[in-house]
Amino acid sequence: MKWIKSKILFSLSLLLPLGSCNYNDARIDYDKQIKVCSTAESNGLIDMAAQACHQALKIADDQVFAPSEVSELLYQLGYLERQRGQFKDAEKLIRRSLAIEDLLKNQGKIASRLIELALNQAGQDLWLDGADTLKHVVPLLEGLSDNDRKAAAGAFRLFSVRLEMRGYAAEAKLFKADFPDRGNISGLATIN
Repeated sequence: MKWIKSKILFSLSLLLPLGSCNYNDARIDYDKQIKVCSTAESNGLIDMAAQACHQALKIADDQVFAPSEVSELLYQLGYLERQRGQFKDAEKLIRRSLAIEDLLKNQGKIASRLIELALNQAGQDLWLDGADTLKHVVPLLEGLSDNDRKAAAGAFRLFSVRLEMRGYAAEAKLFKADFPDRGNISGLATIN
């Protein structure tokens, strides 16, 4: 197993060098970094995935890529940084992505960013701040994809339990609902 990971690391490291002169070269480098990021993440190499995504973000920012593309990368990188326990860095990335999606008025993506932001706040032990962030997801629930609905259900469950454990019963109650395996969000309409 160690040999396989070493081989993957070596293969991925060959794709990391940068040095683009124009947009087409930058796009090729960007695509390589995205591939490294994705491959590394799927192999559990979170540090390498984050490094490649940071390189891709630098290229995207330098070349002024489309806002929607930059937002997706910021969101992915924010998720990776949360996995690495870098909650403050992750929060900055997610807030930047959220600002872009807000400008684009993409309600479904705004909701997913808010969920990720709340989870980052929880990682910093800012449960009440995270709960306040998560409340903003409620009006957006109907437009979520199945995966995002499941993520919302999981976040609501987590906040309900953690807030109650910390003595915030009233706030915890706001996030209690019946969540069958399919991520049903019925019962959350009462959250204000």
